[in-house]
Amino acid sequence: MFFEALQRHLAVCARADLTRTARFDPDFWNVISMRGPTQASIDRRGFKQIHQVICYDVAGGDPSDTEDMLGVPRREHLQAIFRFADSISGEPILVHCQAGISRSTAVALALIVRGMHLDGHTAPEIGEQAPQMLLAIRPQAAPNPLILELGLSEFMPPVESRRLTEVLLGNPALFANRHGQG
Repeated sequence: MFFEALQRHLAVCARADLTRTARFDPDFWNVISMRGPTQASIDRRGFKQIHQVICYDVAGGDPSDTEDMLGVPRREHLQAIFRFADSISGEPILVHCQAGISRSTAVALALIVRGMHLDGHTAPEIGEQAPQMLLAIRPQAAPNPLILELGLSEFMPPVESRRLTEVLLGNPALFANRHGQG
């Protein structure tokens, strides 16, 4: 789906969907591959570029306390993701993780929010519209709270990023997905 605020296509999928996606849209997507430390790298055939992020789906905790924990999402992961996205300005991005539900949707939502923020949207507009955009490309989205907050803290003050993370995750559909009510 093309997102005006991002000026690019953005999609989310599960690892199992990658082969079909590469066949359906050969050499269209640049991939952000979210995988655990014990998972193999994905097959590069059919994709333009691949940016790998190796981290577990750890959902809780204080983002400032994650620096030394092996496999825990870290600030550096999100910084590298944004650098990758910026380096391929306007080109399509496909974000995947094992199930395409938590880590990948958090990254996609952080990219959407960042684009809207840079476009001058207000926090209330972002809080209302960004979850709907994410759900349009991944209805089962249940974004990882830690990854989302780390991403938002890259372009807004910590208090604002924490508050907006709570608003976004409080969206009724995202909340229901996260808590098994969807």
